[in-house]
Parts: sequence; C-alpha cells; structure tokens
Amino acid sequence: MKRQPDKKAVAKAISSIFVEKEMPVDVGVVANSGAGTMPNVDPQRLDDSGMVPTNAACGPAERQQDWSVEEIKKKVSELANQGRLSSDVLNLICKDGVCAPVEFELLDYKEDFDNSPYGKGKLILRVVSFFNSFGGYLIFGVRETESELRFDVVGANPVGLDVESIKASIKEYTGERIQISAMSLDAVRADGILVKLWLLHIPQRPQSTPPLHFLKDGPGNDRKKPVFTRDSVYCRRADECVEAKGPRILDLNGDRKNPYLEQSNTPLTGLFRVNRIHHNLPDRNFICPRFVGRDAVVNTLWRWLGDDLSYVRVLAGEGGLGKSSIAYEFAERVSETPNVPFEQVVWLTAKERQFKAFDDQYVRVPERHYTSYEELLVAICKRLPFTTNEVEGASVTELKRMLKRGLVETPSLLIVDDVDSLTAEEQRQVLELGMMLGSNNSRILLTTRYNQSFSNDNVIKLSGFYLAEEFPLYLEALKERLQFPELSASEIEKIHATSGGSPLFAESLLRLLRWHNVSDAIAQWKGDRGAAVRAAALKREIELLSPEAQRILLTVALLGEASTVELCEVLGYPGEIIESGLSELVSLFLVAAPALASVPRFRIPDNTRRLVVDPTSTLVTDRARLERDILAFRKKDERTPNRDRRVAAAISQAASFVRIGDINSALATIKDARRKTQDHYDLLSYQATLHLKEVPPQTASARTLARKAYTAGCRKAEVLECWFEAEWMEENYIGALEAAEAALANKSSGMQDWVVRKSAALASKASDQARTGSVGNAVTTMCEASEVLRQGLSHFRRDDAAELESRQADMHDQIWLWTSVEEQGLGRTVAQLDVLEKFWRLGDIRITNLRRMLSAMDGMASNLNRGFSSISGAQKNLCSQILSRGETLLGSRRRRFPSDSRHKAIETSWEALRTRVDDILARSNSRPTANQVLNG
Repeated sequence: MKRQPDKKAVAKAISSIFVEKEMPVDVGVVANSGAGTMPNVDPQRLDDSGMVPTNAACGPAERQQDWSVEEIKKKVSELANQGRLSSDVLNLICKDGVCAPVEFELLDYKEDFDNSPYGKGKLILRVVSFFNSFGGYLIFGVRETESELRFDVVGANPVGLDVESIKASIKEYTGERIQISAMSLDAVRADGILVKLWLLHIPQRPQSTPPLHFLKDGPGNDRKKPVFTRDSVYCRRADECVEAKGPRILDLNGDRKNPYLEQSNTPLTGLFRVNRIHHNLPDRNFICPRFVGRDAVVNTLWRWLGDDLSYVRVLAGEGGLGKSSIAYEFAERVSETPNVPFEQVVWLTAKERQFKAFDDQYVRVPERHYTSYEELLVAICKRLPFTTNEVEGASVTELKRMLKRGLVETPSLLIVDDVDSLTAEEQRQVLELGMMLGSNNSRILLTTRYNQSFSNDNVIKLSGFYLAEEFPLYLEALKERLQFPELSASEIEKIHATSGGSPLFAESLLRLLRWHNVSDAIAQWKGDRGAAVRAAALKREIELLSPEAQRILLTVALLGEASTVELCEVLGYPGEIIESGLSELVSLFLVAAPALASVPRFRIPDNTRRLVVDPTSTLVTDRARLERDILAFRKKDERTPNRDRRVAAAISQAASFVRIGDINSALATIKDARRKTQDHYDLLSYQATLHLKEVPPQTASARTLARKAYTAGCRKAEVLECWFEAEWMEENYIGALEAAEAALANKSSGMQDWVVRKSAALASKASDQARTGSVGNAVTTMCEASEVLRQGLSHFRRDDAAELESRQADMHDQIWLWTSVEEQGLGRTVAQLDVLEKFWRLGDIRITNLRRMLSAMDGMASNLNRGFSSISGAQKNLCSQILSRGETLLGSRRRRFPSDSRHKAIETSWEALRTRVDDILARSNSRPTANQVLNG
C-alpha cells in the first residue's frame, strides 16, 4: 500500500513552488503579489506528489495552465515601458479563456466598468496610482472566480469605457491630464464564446513631473467616505493602490527603476539611517513632547521636497495651532530618513519666550538665533563652511552671496521659526532667500502668524485639529500628562468647539479638569482662566493691524456677524477701506468669511472674539461711541512717565539733529532707542512728530505711532495734536474725531481749540457719509457737530463766538440741503420741520429758518393740491399737526424778537399758506378746517 504523504511536508513543498522570491521595488514598496501565493487547498485534492491535479481548479472540461510568473512580470513591464497597446499583452497573459494569476504593480484585472460616481472615483485612483509608480495596464472583462488563483475571461460592455471623460476627470481632481489610451480586443471564454476585453494603458509619470496629489476629496460611498482625500498621494504597492506617506512621497520623486527590468535582484537597502544627518534641533520636550496627527500637512511638506521648482514653504496660522511643532517634527523625520538630499538640518528661531499652557505662563526659549534679517543671514552663514572672520563684519550683500554659495556646497534644510517677529519688509527679504537658492538641493521652511508677505502658492495655512480624527488622539496623548478623567464623545465635542481644535487652547482648558468637571472648566476657561493663553496666541497678530482693521475687528466682534455693507453703515468708512481692513484680518486668520448665498458675511472665531471684546482691550479709544453707533444700528434694524535716562538722552540727541535739519538721523536715534527700551511711549510720541516734519510728511506712520503712544499711556498735548493733525492730513476724519475726543476726555490744554477740532471732524465725517449715500446718518452727525459748537460757544470771546456761530450756520445750511433731497411728499415736510426745530434748539435763531418753514409749507400745499381728490383722513390730520408746529416756530421767534420788523412779511405769507391749505382740505370733504382746529 502506498504511504500517505505528511500534510506539513506537502504544504512546505507547495510553498517552495508557488511563493515568489521577494523582489526589490522602488518607493519603499515591498513586492508581495498575491499572484504568487498558493490559496487554501483541500488536502483531499492533493495527489501523492503533493501537486494539484490537472483539473483540480478548473471546470470539468478545463485544465490548469502553467504560468511563468517572473517572465510574465518582466514581459508586461517591457510592453508597458514601450507604450504597447496591442494583442501582444493579451496573448502573454491569457490562455484558453483564463488569465494568469498575476496582479502586480503594472497589471490589474477588473470585471467590468462601474459608471457610478464612486466607481469612477476608484478608477481615477487606480490610474493615478499606476501613473505615479511605473505605469502599466488595466484589463476589463476578467473575473476573479477563485481568490488570488483563477481569473476567467468573461467580457466587458463594449461601450462602457469613455477615455476622454476619464482624462477630464483626472485633470479635475489632480490638475494633470494623464495620456491614457485604450482599445478593445477579441478574446475567447473558456466555453468557446467570443467576447470583448478592454485594454487600458497608463504611462509612467515623467521624471520631471512631481507625483500627482489630489486637489480635492473624491466621490463618497454609501457611508459618505470619499474614495480618496484632498492632498493625498497614491502609488502601487504589489497588487494594491496605497497612499504614500512621509518619506515614501519623497522616494516617488527619486529614480523609479522598474524592479522587473533590473538585471539582478538586489536586496532593499537604506530603509533606516543608522546615523542621523547633522542638526541643531532643540530638545523635543521643549517644542512638542509627543507629536499627534497632522499627517496631511507633514505629507504636503514631503511632497514639497520633491518639487524642483519650489525652494521655500511657509507654515502660517494664528498662535497656538502648532506651527513650530509641525516644523520640528518634519525636521526631525528628515534628519532620520535615508537618501534625503541634505547634509544638515538647521533650526533657527526668533522666539525669546514660549507660552506653556499647562503652567499658564511664558518660559524662556533655550536659544534665540536672530532678531533681524541681517542676524538671520549671519546665523545661517555660521552653519555653513565659512570661518568666523569671513562672517563677522560682512555686509548684507556679502552675507547673501556667502549664503547662496554655501547652500550649494552644503545642501541644507533650514527651519526659520517665528518669522513674523520681523518687520513686514524683513519678512519679504526672508522669502527672497528661497528665490536665491536657484536649482540646488537646499530648502527653507518658515513659520509665521502674519501671512501678509507670502504668496498663497508658498503657504500652508493651518487650522485646528479635526474633531473626527486627530482631536481624540491629541486628548489621549495629553491624558498621559494631565491625568484627567475619561471623556465622553459629547464632552470631547464641547472641548473641541470651545478650543477650536487648537492644541494650545485645548491643553490650557484641560488643565482645569484636575479640579472641575467639563462644564465648569469650559465656563471658567471662557472667562479669566483662559485670558492669558488667548492673549499669548492672538494679541501679537491684533497689534499688527492698522487702526481701521482694528476698528473693523472690534465692530464685527460686537455685532457677532456682519456683511461689508453693514460695516460701511455702522462705521462710516468707504467700501474700499472696509475691504482693505478685511483683507488684513483674513491674512491674519482672525476673520472667517463664509458666504451665505451670494452675500459674503464675516465673523470672528470665538476665542479671538473673547480677547477682542474684553473691556480692557485698547483697539479703539472711543469704544463707548462705537457701541452707541452699533446700538443705533440695531435699533434701526429692529434688533433686540516715568522717563528713564535712556529715553531723555535719546530725545535730547534727536532734538539736536532736528535743530540742524537732519530729520533722518533724528529718526534713526529714536528707532534705536525704542528697540532698547521696549517702545517707551515718549519715544513713540516723539517719533510720530518727527514723521510730520519729513518732506513730504509721513502721515501714515505719524498717526500709527501717535495712537500707539496714547494707548500706551502718553497724555501729552504734543502727541494728541500730532495724532489729530496726521489723521486730518490723511483725510481720515473718524481717526481725527478719536484724537479730539481723547484730548477733551483728558482735559488737554487748549480745550477751546479741541472743541472746534471735534466739531470739524464730525462735520467732515458727515460729508463723507453723504457722499456714500448715507444721508440720514450725515444729518445726524452734522447735528452733533453743531451741538458741539453750541456747547463750546460760552467759553469763547465774543469775536471768536461770532465766527463759530457763522460756522454753525454753514453746517445748518448743509443739513437743510440734505434734508430737502432725502424725503418726498408730506414726509419731506415733516423732516424739514424736524430739522428746523433742531436748529432752534441749537441756538440758530436766524430769520432764514422762518423763510425755510414757509418754503416747506408751500411745498406741502403744492403736493396736496396735486392730489387733493385722494387725501386721506390720516393725511389731513398730519397736515393739521404740521401747521400747528409751524405756528409754534413762528410764535417762538416773535416772542424772542418782538421788535423784528421782518416778522410782518413772514406772518402775511404764513396766513396765505394756511388759507391755501385749508381750501385744499375743504375741497377734499367737509371735515373741519385747519383754522377751526387751531382756533378750538
């Protein structure tokens, strides 16, 4: 009797026959094709030799094919490399209605076309994966009847593949039009029936083209999960399409040699670097003890390293989002990765201190490398092959030449942290460093809060952690340090909503869980317990804003949400100033701008709003006025020094320069002293006055510095006068009004002059409002200007008072003109009477106002006469009230000036107008006349 074979020995023999030898592949992809593994086989189907019988895996009339797997992979690679689209491919892999069980990096079988959006997305994903790797073929019309073992020819719909549509969709998702090509081929099924197969050829990505990444999310499935996500990069790994992450993205940019076309198989090498490349990275525990999430951002940075047209990237976002942590993590991974094109990683920071959320306070940074553009150049050159003597004393131009040459000789990854510590001009100069690198392998990665100087093409804008993916992981990492209780899904969502997903804000909030429950912790953090971290994250950005942008920011914060037109109405700024200010705010990530339908609206993230609306905020000096304006708008809308010696010496020296006419040297003296004294307000004030002495006067700088000096505590008459003058010269009358009110509130010297200045600023503001079409607001503002003058008249000498009375009369004349064009019909007459009564209360007792009253009544009579047949009862009552008010005005002046002979002519005209109105009303019907009403 023949002895049964040992089953373990049989399995070992099968494995040695069918399992392929591992092949080296590029991009870190380990070849593990399922085509070379033996599927599960029933031991009863084994013959005595341990082999599968000839027809064991086939139908009754079929036989098992013999395939040379290695030869097929090589031949398919050769054909794909040649761009062959012919029956040669099919003849190589298909015999007797069965296809070779060889799906690998360059070959994939599909049964048919799925023309649903999700199915089309999967096809796009496969094409892009092939393109990023080695190219290859997709064959439609082949069914996998036994997993990884048998692939039968079944045929595909001959009209199902639209190549042009696929190309267009690929370009929509990636920006690249891949030149795929397809053809149909005749094939015979195992039962002898002739069918059509579709052969789709995908070219290999040219070496000059970076790996394609998706520009937006792909179509979703039933669970709405997209088939691919924005910014992801895919490639082929064995018989799968997988997302390339981290260093593998950089590897895709390398020399992608097809492993199946190599002469000899060499083992994979260089998977890990034994010795890290040289770096000066600080201790990880100081920057980020444990890095969590941010895969998309880090992968974007890896993709950037392979872009030979871009040498600089900017990580930009508000404070507390982890810009430095991301830059550090990326730099550390680069230093550990083999085959990167760098000899060193250089970390340079301008930070002097860093806020620690757990301790709720600042700590000093171990090392600060630069405080100016020139110091940054020196810091970089010191880490390049130059001697100390070469670097020290070199001019900026020489340093730039040394830097350019040194980065060619020593390819480096430069991390320049906290660039926004520099001036806007110096930030632009830092960006230019990337342009200087030319075509060498060095790269510069910058971090900044203030994205004003950098093109969006170079900027990676950061936001908070995503709630569904990264935020729970981050909380879990924090739990190891902070030791807070387990959090439910709803509690995590509340913490995410409160912190905006900010790592810094979340840690600051979670520290309170040591003593409070989640609700109490959130309530306290929204108040005083979160004030310090909000200021640390956002205060510097706010201080960089122009005065107009700061005012817009506070207005949006107080309103909650607003559109551009609402901001124009509340603030009285022209549209271009509003748009300019909003552009500043968007670049600082302080204002979100989601569009509702076709009207864009603006709001502020909650934590920024908490900082901005804090009563101690100094964004504007006339906050009470702004709040009154907002309240009026809502109702309309029916909605409920101690001077130290350094300062004295600097001012004395600068004054000397001024006396000899050397303003530039005076400015240089003050600027240098400011850096050494942390912007003492006396220096700010003095520099503001110097800017007005320049030729031409630098009014923009003067107004900014004067305002800053006042906010810092300077109350000297000089700074207030400089502030007002600069604002006035800039024709920024709202700013001039701020300065005047600040002077009056602080009882500055020359109070009479400040009254006139305030009135003039209000009158000019009113003129601006009228020009923008806001006539009603213009009338209100001009009346306020008149009231200011009236209150100040008693403090002036008689001669001066007469001049001011003349100015007040001019204001009233302008108000009358505006009122005369604002309304129509009886409403116009009522508005005119309202204004005339205001004039009387404001002390304007001119006979001219009585003549204006007659004109208003004449206009009313004319309107009534034109429509006397349709005068309603309500209109008649209104006419009676108007006549009564006119009589009151006339009587008031008669009693005030009983001997004024001009009254007689006025009274005669008045009686004629009353009679005329009475006649018109009487003709309408027999209701009592106005005279009857007046006479009781």
